This record gives sequence, structure tokens and C-alpha cells, in this order.
Amino acid sequence: MKKIKKLALLLAICMVGTVGLVGCGNDGGSSSKNESSASQTADDNANSADDSAADSKDGDSSASVVGTWTVTALEGTDGKAVSIDDYATANGVDPETLKCTYTFAEDGTFSGEMSGVTVSGNYTFEGTDLVMTVGEQQFNYTYDADNDMLKYTDPNTGLSSYCERQQ
Repeated sequence: MKKIKKLALLLAICMVGTVGLVGCGNDGGSSSKNESSASQTADDNANSADDSAADSKDGDSSASVVGTWTVTALEGTDGKAVSIDDYATANGVDPETLKCTYTFAEDGTFSGEMSGVTVSGNYTFEGTDLVMTVGEQQFNYTYDADNDMLKYTDPNTGLSSYCERQQ
């Protein structure tokens, strides 16, 4: 029952927190190593977010979110981050069922897919603030220019997701 609750919470985060669009890969390393790397990434992102915000707010208008992004880590309210694959494995879920992507176009629209479900909407991006709109719902992300990552924190659960641009 506890695994079902965790899975339900993760799916809610994925659908609400990242507009139903989450996914990542894993290099097959050990869980503790990946968790440690994910935690370090989350810590680095948190530490550099203020610097990035100051840089972007000071007139750096060259930043862009155009391209395809995936979520590579989730961070709980305890500050511990884990990869999507590690979370899926720990909860007995096939990581492929959580795989998603979303793509931002230059015209202010975005689209994405999670387990065959497609979603689309509009977005605005200014400085470090990315606002995604799907129907009447808005999702507020913060852009970290130093690490080229997006962070979303679910206001209901306090859980965060970290998105990386795909090359």
C-alpha cells in the first residue's frame, strides 16, 4: 500500500509539477552513487540559483529555454534528490512508464509527451522565470543559467523536480 501511495504521489508530481512531462535516463550505476550525484546537482542548483537570478535580472536577455528538456531528478522536502530511474526502481515501477519530454518553441508554445499522453500550451520566459500555461493552469519554474537547468517546486507537496536540456 505504501508503494502505491508513493507511486500515486510521484505521478501527481509528474502530471502537475512538470505539466505531465517527466523523464530521464540512468547510466546503470549504483543507487547510492546516483543519489549522491543527484543530491549534489540539486545542492549546486540551489546554491547557484541566487547568483543566476542576479545575473539574469541585471539584463542578461540572451538566455533561452527553446529546445527539448527532461526531468533528471526529484528532490523531497528533506533535501535529498534521486534520479527518476532510482525512484522508479525503489518503488517497483518501470522507469519507462515515467519517461517524458517537453519541447519549447521560439513562438512561445510548448508540447510534451508522457507515456503516450500529449500536452501542449504556451509559455513566457523572462530572466529566470518560466511560466507554463496549460488551459487555465500555470506552472512556475526557475531557470538556473549556470547549470542550464529548470526547477519546479510543487506548491502543494514541496517536492521539486530538476529539468535538463537535451543536446
